[in-house]
Amino acid sequence: MRIYPRRSTIAFDRNKEEMDRELLNFLRSWYTSLLVLFAATPEHYLPSSAQDSALAEVVEPSTPPTSECEPRSPSTDKRSTVEVPILVYHHIRQSDPIGSRAERRLTVTVEIFDHQMNYLQENGYQVITFATLANCLTKTSKLPAKPVIISFDDGWEDQFLYALPRLEKYHYSATFFVVTNSVGSPGFLSWSQLRRLLVEGMEIGSHSRSHARLDKINSPGILWDQIHTSKQILESQLGAAVEEFAYPYGSYNATTAAAVRSAGYKTARACCVGGVQSDAYALRAVMAPNDLGKFGRYLGARAPSRRN
Repeated sequence: MRIYPRRSTIAFDRNKEEMDRELLNFLRSWYTSLLVLFAATPEHYLPSSAQDSALAEVVEPSTPPTSECEPRSPSTDKRSTVEVPILVYHHIRQSDPIGSRAERRLTVTVEIFDHQMNYLQENGYQVITFATLANCLTKTSKLPAKPVIISFDDGWEDQFLYALPRLEKYHYSATFFVVTNSVGSPGFLSWSQLRRLLVEGMEIGSHSRSHARLDKINSPGILWDQIHTSKQILESQLGAAVEEFAYPYGSYNATTAAAVRSAGYKTARACCVGGVQSDAYALRAVMAPNDLGKFGRYLGARAPSRRN
């Protein structure tokens, strides 16, 4: 991670002329992408029993996944694939939730989370970063045996209070995807807590400015603000490069992915079924359940035949 000198106030790195040029380039890619749309992913829904049934539909991909990234042949259109489970957490709390069904599905207790981290350790999983996966997909580098990525969405304060100590206990790194408009609000991470996460070896990524459904935004300027400005705010406040993005609700399309790439991110994570990876800007993931048995099954699940 590149560490920049700290700045006391939000100050964008580029001057207005450079920003205008970037926006112009993005607008061009926006309209170009409309002419070359690839199959857009369907909307992501809140995690439900559908994830359980989808993960049970194990279908072998056309190219068998491997833990090593192989160079792509120039004579074929097939992408190389690699199997890397990406775990997604939201709330980590001391007791089982008693709120809405959605809140219950988004919560893992401290006890279960600790058991899951221990499961990774006892079963030989090796935690890697999104950067390591991106290098694997774009180069000829190899991954360790049984790689896995740990990520957290939305920037809830309970992630700092309850997940960080367990991550440190097992010497694991994780990426925390933050909604910049929420930083410092009640129940959310503060800037000082985010800086502490960096000190402890964690990564910070963007989850947009306001957690909007980006694939529903029709204005190029608004989309660019959600994606690019959130990156600038994080980098300015934290003094560190931010190169990972997570699509709010897991929803994205060709235009959204093009904007994320243009903004300078190296990876973008969607959700919420599967662990077979082939595209750094459409990474599949699994929602971590509040259940150790399901957790083990999810780690071994491959994506169903439909596009994520």
